[in-house]
Amino acid sequence: MPDAERITPPVRHPSEGPINPVSLTVELDAGFPLRRLVSPYHEIVTTPMAGMRRAITLASTAVPADRDFELAWAPDVGDEPAAAVFTQSHEGEHYALVMLLPPAQAAAAARLPRETIFIVDTSGSMAGASIQQAKAALTQALGGLAPQDRFNVIQFNSTTEQLFPASVPAGPAEVEHARKWVQALRANGGTEMLPALRAALEGDSEGGAVRQVVFITDGLVGNEDQLFAYIIRQLGRSRLFTVGIGSAPNGHFMTKAAQFGRGTYTSIGSPTEVGEKMSALFRKLESPVLTDVAVSWGGGDVEAWPLHVPDLYAGEPVMLVARLGADPGGELRVSGKRDGRDWDGALRVDGGAEETGIHKLWARKKISGLMDRLREGADRGEVRSAVLAVSLQHHLVSAYTSLVAVDVTPTRPEGTPGATANVPTALSVGMVYEKIFGPLPQTAMPGPLYVLLGLASLTLALGLALRAFAPGARA
Repeated sequence: MPDAERITPPVRHPSEGPINPVSLTVELDAGFPLRRLVSPYHEIVTTPMAGMRRAITLASTAVPADRDFELAWAPDVGDEPAAAVFTQSHEGEHYALVMLLPPAQAAAAARLPRETIFIVDTSGSMAGASIQQAKAALTQALGGLAPQDRFNVIQFNSTTEQLFPASVPAGPAEVEHARKWVQALRANGGTEMLPALRAALEGDSEGGAVRQVVFITDGLVGNEDQLFAYIIRQLGRSRLFTVGIGSAPNGHFMTKAAQFGRGTYTSIGSPTEVGEKMSALFRKLESPVLTDVAVSWGGGDVEAWPLHVPDLYAGEPVMLVARLGADPGGELRVSGKRDGRDWDGALRVDGGAEETGIHKLWARKKISGLMDRLREGADRGEVRSAVLAVSLQHHLVSAYTSLVAVDVTPTRPEGTPGATANVPTALSVGMVYEKIFGPLPQTAMPGPLYVLLGLASLTLALGLALRAFAPGARA
């Protein structure tokens, strides 16, 4: 990245101690009974509130900001897809938030042959715990292949390398060769993702089968928009499933890449989660709960986001948010394919629990959808006008709007010039500082190349100087 230094914040060395303490409180109203509520990376205290609400706080008063905070809950649902509905009235209009919930146990379906391509990030930022988790995840994934499947493995850092020239049958010899190749991987070098995505997505799979690409990375890149545009343009019939590795992966990139890739995002923040989460991912790959999902809002002036409803996978609820207009009545119908057969269900959207903030969530989803259109080639001026209108109406920060805070309390003597300072961040737990900020940069910037060019320039300058001072030399 040519501007890597500008977009990379300073990171404090771990030997200098923890910084940026964080405390938080969450009030959760899931809208349905829960069978599980956990925070895998922090100790929490849960306090019951009225109805199905719960208050969640950290067990410690404050913790260092060196890893993601994740709160996960699972609904207590039956054997059919279900839904939870929340509603809000705001400035004469009605809004609804709908969560489509997959059944607790997906019905067994016939297993179809598939082509699976694994991409693993071996850049310097993956050094330490992250590369070990990635290798463990990939090794387990290889064990989930069946003989009728085809597969390949691609690793990337500053360069891209494929295990096989093209996908091969998942026979015992090929899978064992892949396991040994994976165990020999080392984390080093830059982060050049685009060539790896090209190698995985270009061309067609044999027999017209859907190609499933499993992308294992920490997502630490600076050219996100370029990667998103490529996924949108090249996806075809493939599906992209992202697996975030480490204590603080780039969740924005991983989530949006999975959205554009019509897959799902799985976060693995601890080595103890590899087995459970990779098994869950492979269950999703083998049999989606509901495919070709379509939603009908029963007419009226309804604007719902996202425009394209993704497939419903086990353990992955789908969230829809809609502006219903002045009339909140109506019936929402959901249809799709389940186990190869047509399925449909209906629910009322005017009987949900009354909540606040749904209008802002709808506005954020609309802004996100409008910005996504830029990557699909939409007119920038039209998108900007639409985003401005939504942002100003709902008082939201966007690419074209900001919130301005005016503090009338003097904090600096009049006439004293202001000063700018970089605020350091903490290194994510499990990362190796020297691998990222050592003698040679090992992020998305080609540091070794810059050093070689510098040495070549010095050598050339020295040669010219010696020639100029040599006997008989003429200017």
